[in-house]
Amino acid sequence: MSIKVENLSVSRNNSLLFKGINFIIQKKEICMVDGNSGAGKSSLLNILSGLLIPESGLIECNGMIFNNEVIHLPPEKRNIGYVFQDFALFPHINAEKNILFASNNNKDELYELVVSELELEEHLKKLPHELSGGQKQRVAIARAIMMKSQFLIMDEPFSNLDEAISVKTQRLISTIVKNQNIPCLIVSHNKKQNTFLDYSQSISL
Repeated sequence: MSIKVENLSVSRNNSLLFKGINFIIQKKEICMVDGNSGAGKSSLLNILSGLLIPESGLIECNGMIFNNEVIHLPPEKRNIGYVFQDFALFPHINAEKNILFASNNNKDELYELVVSELELEEHLKKLPHELSGGQKQRVAIARAIMMKSQFLIMDEPFSNLDEAISVKTQRLISTIVKNQNIPCLIVSHNKKQNTFLDYSQSISL
């Protein structure tokens, strides 16, 4: 599995945000995107997920065209696990149901591992409004992992975590990327927070 981006260009509010972005992330690799605020990091993830349409460029994942001059594959057909910066949890269902949303309520070994490593056992029956920011973030990460997707993207996934749980979360993500044989793209503004992730490359916007 791999994700390939060629000559990607994006505008926002009639102004060019970035132009000519190129990269390939191979299976089992983790790539980091950094850049100043407003540089387009979150926009890049939204384009990869299909939530935004680029001005031009090719996006291809495992031989499937996501975007080119004539094709725009909708988000629900891309099979991407996405951790949003604002978590995007469903407010009317509890943490457990959020985590299992895309996995047919399958409490398998992966579910047990994710819940344990992210220290969510005591919070599974809570609704999102009953969770702290860090707990919501961990639920969002667990949900993305449980999708068993072909590509994992994460927007500032450690920003609300204390150091100890951040380390455990980074190690879990590294394990999942290798075991599921998938590429992963992480947006982060602070490389020092991510010392337990083995990045294959870094993209600056």
